Amino acid sequence: MSFQAGHYQDFSKATGCTVFLFEQPNRAVAAVRGGAPGGRETATLFPGNLVEGVDAIFFSGGSALGLSCGEGVVDFLRERKKGFKTPGGTVPIVAGAVIYDLEVGEPAFPDREWGYNAALSSEKVVKEGTIGAGTGATVGKLMGMEGAAKGGFGKGRAKVEGEEISAFVVTNSWGNIYHPRTGELVAGVKMKGRGTTFSPFNTTLTLVVFDFFLSREELFSLVGVVHSALASCIRPFATLYDGDTIFLVSTGKKKVSNYLSLISGIYESVTEGVLNSVTKATGLAGILAKNDIIV
Repeated sequence: MSFQAGHYQDFSKATGCTVFLFEQPNRAVAAVRGGAPGGRETATLFPGNLVEGVDAIFFSGGSALGLSCGEGVVDFLRERKKGFKTPGGTVPIVAGAVIYDLEVGEPAFPDREWGYNAALSSEKVVKEGTIGAGTGATVGKLMGMEGAAKGGFGKGRAKVEGEEISAFVVTNSWGNIYHPRTGELVAGVKMKGRGTTFSPFNTTLTLVVFDFFLSREELFSLVGVVHSALASCIRPFATLYDGDTIFLVSTGKKKVSNYLSLISGIYESVTEGVLNSVTKATGLAGILAKNDIIV
């Protein structure tokens, strides 16, 4: 695997952050697919801009306040002299996005120290469930928080011509989670009727890493495929009340020739990541997980 990931969280405060570190040169893009985003350096990653890749990507709880954990990731990289080389010194390229989880547990947000600690704890094996940025995540808030189920952090993988696609998803969605093939409700609203409140602050965060070569233009053309894969599991998806943000990173040098296999691999890895985010989550702060409830 061409990258490492680390989590840092506080279960009593029900929030956390996740950091992905990229050692080798890469190509990266970002795309916002929802109407309520919170992000850092997403515009930098638009094709045609000067900087082509990233040194790190982070996901965080805490809404816009959680963006400050990105500064800790910058500190971590500067200590190691990692980043974009300029005449005035090395500038780490750290992109990221946040979810709103302030209604779960004690209102809190990951800060600079949390981001640094997440980077410091990075490893090749990436843990899933109620952890990192998925700690305070919830899904199925169509009828308010009282009807929500536990979301979380999940990963999925697929092989294309011997090379790997890795997908990482934090589900904090307005919509429910469904199985993409059977249509079965996996996690979501566990009540009938209408809730007393409305939850307009939601986000699904996704990172897809390709261990083979894709140009930034090719990556950007695949954003719609990732969106489609997410929408096959999360309904509704990318609404005015979701800050859904997608990052795609290509780390390898080898090219793949079978486009259909590439598309299939994206669907396989992304949908697996979505399902794992809720099936491997555990209940927290009064929010029940999929394995705790019967819808």
